[in-house]
Amino acid sequence: MEQQIFKKEYTRDNALIIQEVWGRAHMIDVDANSNPYLPTQVIYINDGVAEIWNNERSIEWLERKLLEKNQTAPDFFWQKMEEYDRQLVNLKKYWRKHHLDSVAELRDFIGLMRAATRNFLVFYYSAISQKTPDKIKSRALEIREQDTFYDDSNRLIFNTLEYVYPEIKGLGITVLERDLNQFPSPQELKERFQNFVYITDETAEAINLKKFLSKNKQYKFIFNQIEDQTQVFGQVAHRGKVNGRVRILKRKNQVVEFKPGEILVSPMTTPDFVPAMKLAAAFVTDEGGIGCHAAILARELKVPCVIGTRFATQVFKDGDMVEVDAEKGIVKKI
Repeated sequence: MEQQIFKKEYTRDNALIIQEVWGRAHMIDVDANSNPYLPTQVIYINDGVAEIWNNERSIEWLERKLLEKNQTAPDFFWQKMEEYDRQLVNLKKYWRKHHLDSVAELRDFIGLMRAATRNFLVFYYSAISQKTPDKIKSRALEIREQDTFYDDSNRLIFNTLEYVYPEIKGLGITVLERDLNQFPSPQELKERFQNFVYITDETAEAINLKKFLSKNKQYKFIFNQIEDQTQVFGQVAHRGKVNGRVRILKRKNQVVEFKPGEILVSPMTTPDFVPAMKLAAAFVTDEGGIGCHAAILARELKVPCVIGTRFATQVFKDGDMVEVDAEKGIVKKI
């Protein structure tokens, strides 16, 4: 059996149901041809945060199929965006609610979300490819910058799960769509919260990732080599230089722990992180480009910021004293 190679793409505290929908949308192309390089992703929940490990061959296949469509069918992209706009009209009726009232209503919403994700991928990947026709790429980038599909859907799913199942408060990230048929016990969800490997239609196991890999040799994960590393390099989003103690934020519910003057280190930031960002001496992120949320807030708040370091959240830990040199794009322990 050929070994499948996976690299960590990003870290999120989104509901697992969100990641399921995203992964399933990659299983076929725009013409409903099956993706020959499955699974597309492995989801690993580690201490309440989902690490998304991508099979790059699978992603590249989908991107290539979409690019071919954009190059040979000039109306394809625009038709898909019209369809997406119509889908958003229905989704917004749900997003206006704080929560849905039943599992049945949640199932209906997930169905709408699954259909819309097929079109979401069209503009998402059209914005990435350097070979996408200029007019299409420009519009795809505009839509990506304005779109709130996953933020709004994630909020609604979390709120609904905690409304229907109040005993699982704080554990919504661990719930699979299939769990809606027979809901797990809070104890099982707590075990998943610590360590859980999920592969669509293949694996759902509360297990440490490295132990899982030792038993499943068909998967190869490319881990960052960070042993003994004391500094990271990234892109400067706002200039400045400051020293401070690290506070790592991976989950929204950790924001309340943040103290004034600390260095905010995160996989990426979202609007939920703003209360902490207003107190921070600097921002450092694993992910992101010059237009990401952390970069925009850094410029607005005039806070030193280094983005796209790839593994700051792995090199540093809470309490480390660091120097953030947002003149050179270097963050190091001192």
